[in-house]
Amino acid sequence: MLRRFGQRSTLVLVLVLAVALLPVAGIARAWQQGEIFSPASGHAQVIAQGVGQLASDSAWRVVFHSVTPGTPANLPAGGAGFLLTDTGGVITTIAGQETLLAPAEAAFVSDADVAMNAVGNRAAGVFTVEAVAADQADDAGTGIAVFASEPFAAPAGTRDLDLVRDRLEPGESTTVVGAQAPVLVLVTLGAVTAQAADGATADLQVGEAATLNGDVVITAAGQAPATFVAAVIGREVGPAAPGATPGASPVPGVAGSIQLTVHACPADLRPRDASPETCPVDQAAALFALAAQESGEDLGPSRERDGLPTWSGLGAGDYLLRAAEYGEGFGRFAVRGLKAAEGTDGVIVPVTAETPDQRLDIYVLAANRVPNAAASPSPAAGDEGRPAAPTATPGSAQGSSVIEIETPEAGQETAPKPPATTPAGPTEIPSVITIETPVPGAEPTATPRPNPISQSTATPTPRPLVTSTAVAQPRTGTVEVRVYGCNTSIGEFNPANCAQAASGFAVQLVTADGEIISQDQAEIAADGTLTWKGLPLENFLLQVPAMLPGAATYYAPNLNLADNGAGYIVSISRDAPVATIDVFNLPPAPTPVPPVAPTVTVAADTDGDGLLDVDEAAYETDPTI
Repeated sequence: MLRRFGQRSTLVLVLVLAVALLPVAGIARAWQQGEIFSPASGHAQVIAQGVGQLASDSAWRVVFHSVTPGTPANLPAGGAGFLLTDTGGVITTIAGQETLLAPAEAAFVSDADVAMNAVGNRAAGVFTVEAVAADQADDAGTGIAVFASEPFAAPAGTRDLDLVRDRLEPGESTTVVGAQAPVLVLVTLGAVTAQAADGATADLQVGEAATLNGDVVITAAGQAPATFVAAVIGREVGPAAPGATPGASPVPGVAGSIQLTVHACPADLRPRDASPETCPVDQAAALFALAAQESGEDLGPSRERDGLPTWSGLGAGDYLLRAAEYGEGFGRFAVRGLKAAEGTDGVIVPVTAETPDQRLDIYVLAANRVPNAAASPSPAAGDEGRPAAPTATPGSAQGSSVIEIETPEAGQETAPKPPATTPAGPTEIPSVITIETPVPGAEPTATPRPNPISQSTATPTPRPLVTSTAVAQPRTGTVEVRVYGCNTSIGEFNPANCAQAASGFAVQLVTADGEIISQDQAEIAADGTLTWKGLPLENFLLQVPAMLPGAATYYAPNLNLADNGAGYIVSISRDAPVATIDVFNLPPAPTPVPPVAPTVTVAADTDGDGLLDVDEAAYETDPTI
């Protein structure tokens, strides 16, 4: 559940990256039965923990407090939760015990008064993250309300509460292991996408929070690292009943990923010969879609990671990978080592705890068709050992769109099978081909063996209808815009005097038909970079309807100004599908100061004796006589 407050714009959240993590407090729970597990996974850490009781009807509340040096901040007793220092340092007094908290450090608080004093001569920023009674969720006191969740039924008994923190590189994921109660996620740097086990998602920027149920996969979004904390209400703490059965240990969820390297293969290349050496990398050869095989849920577009399409934050399970769109001249793809998904045009990609990250080479092949019997290819010179087209009944080629090409194990028959007749009608080359990794020491046969479930045997080497290499071209393009604020006008323009702005502006694209593509339709990175994807390959008018405060005009030095001066012309094409633009917001030119006429002072001789008054003053005589 996500509820944001309008005051977020008043927050100034600056996170110091030199993180000093608190050691996890050791709490004696020797009486508790069953396995003890941490809600953190990967390189995430539990930076504070404690035990407390919750109101039966509870809610998560996040409040930001600014602590001024010399002015203590006193917080009344609330629910169980945490103090998290965001900037500066504070000395906290909790239940009579003092603790020094540096940036990114936290302390547990359980229904106790808190006093905070800033360290040094700069103000400190502190978040309170608490599970409070539901009717107190909107009470921010003297602080700034950041988030209040919907009420939830808190688990009974004394509970273990943990605050998990992690720093993620762009595209990196981690899993926070949840329990019965909702998990609270607060972003302290950058932007993240959080996805719960039930499929709920939340896209969060710095200073925003949300609650999700169960295990939560958190992925850094944008082009900069992200930092977050997650508050988890865990298992019950207390003496177990005699003879109680130990509880099962939850298994932390897998945070896997699937990354594709797409290769464009020559039109006359056999699938079994596809390799990185024979097929150059071309990500535009095909666009791929990913779905959960069991539920059929579409996992949406991939994100670019290391320049490659990637799906991150995947739970354990099988996923269906299929081509959503092919480039010109292409119509099939092959992948080595994976099985075709029966009844589909895709392959099954498994994500497991043992192999959570799948890095796949995808070979995209030409969309050839084998002609009818009258045009059946005959063996070329040197191909006497290859069979002709396989035997199949008319229309059988439509029964299966997937061919699995196997490499037989050592000792299996290597003699070619006798030629067969060509089906009376065109036979479609399947759109998906899987290539098994050869067994060490195996000798390949000249003829692939048909998979038992296949209704026909693949033609090993049909004569291609296209004799040249198929070259895929992009169908859509991308426009990326960065906005800079400058302190000098156009007459003294120097990019070195400008800094990138993260907010405070509005940018839009206008199509030739006058349609406005607004900033809301762009992906916005943590540094303010705007990215419009999936745009048609054409010209656009770039406009900045709202400039940075103090700016009078905007300037894009690498673009041409429209004839009417309404904006700059941005072009994307097949040859240049990505346009990266820097737009500089400039202040008005200084108003010239008009020249001032010199003041003429007439020399005075008051007594008329021929000596000027200034001279008589120098001689110490009276200028009046």
